[in-house]
Amino acid sequence: MKQKTFQYNHEWTTIFYPDRPSGFSILLLGGEQHYILEKTNFWMEHPGKRQMVEHLLGKGYTLIGSNLGAHWGREETAGRLAELYAHFIRQEIVNEKIHVLAEGTGALLLGRLSTLLEGKIRSIGMLNPELSLLRRYEKEKENKFFHKKFMKEVSLAHHIEADEVANWITSFPDCHIPKEIPVLWIQVMDHYVRDFPAYHQHLTHAHSDLEIKYVTPEKRFSIPYQMNSFFRRHEKHL
Repeated sequence: MKQKTFQYNHEWTTIFYPDRPSGFSILLLGGEQHYILEKTNFWMEHPGKRQMVEHLLGKGYTLIGSNLGAHWGREETAGRLAELYAHFIRQEIVNEKIHVLAEGTGALLLGRLSTLLEGKIRSIGMLNPELSLLRRYEKEKENKFFHKKFMKEVSLAHHIEADEVANWITSFPDCHIPKEIPVLWIQVMDHYVRDFPAYHQHLTHAHSDLEIKYVTPEKRFSIPYQMNSFFRRHEKHL
C-alpha cells in the first residue's frame, strides 16, 4: 500500500494512494481512537478499517486523514482540517470537491467543517456517528469512570473550566449538515442507541438527501461496498 506520512499543523497526517487514481478523494474523520502516528495508524491497524481503506483504494480513491485526538467537536480542529484540505488540493492531482467519511465523534466536526468548506464537500458517509455532544454527555453519566474521563476531555478540548462543563454542554449545538450535501448514515446494530428513530429525525429533519442504513455485526463486511456505491452516485458532476 502506497502512503505518505508527514506532519501538518504539528499533527501526523497520512495520504493513502491508489494504484489507479480516479481523481476523487476522501477525507477521513475520527476521534481519539482513530490515531495517526509516524509509523502506524488506526486505519491500518484495525482489521475492519483496513478493509475499508483497501476497498476504497481499489476503487481509485485517494484518502487523507490526520491525527485529531479527543477533539469533541472543537472549532479549532475543524479549522485545521479546512487548512489541511487546502494544502491537499494544492499538492495532489484530485478533484477539488471531496468526499468525507466520518466515524464516531468525527461526525461532531461536520457542521463547522461544512461551513468552512462551503461548496467543496461532494458527499458525506457516516459510520455510527456522534452528532450530539449533549446526548453523549447524558449517556456517559451512567458510568462514573467514563463520565469523569469524558468531562476532563471536553474541558481540555474546549478550554473550559472543569466545573463549568456541565452547564456549557447544554448550549453546545448538535451537528446539522447542510441539506444540499448528500449523506449516507450507516448504523451498526451493536452500536444501537435508545430511541434511535427519534434521535436521527431530530438531527436530520431538514435534510432532504439522507440515506440511513442498518447493518448487523456479521454484515460489517458490506460497509465499504455501501460507502463506495454511495460516493460513486455523487460523482456525475465534476
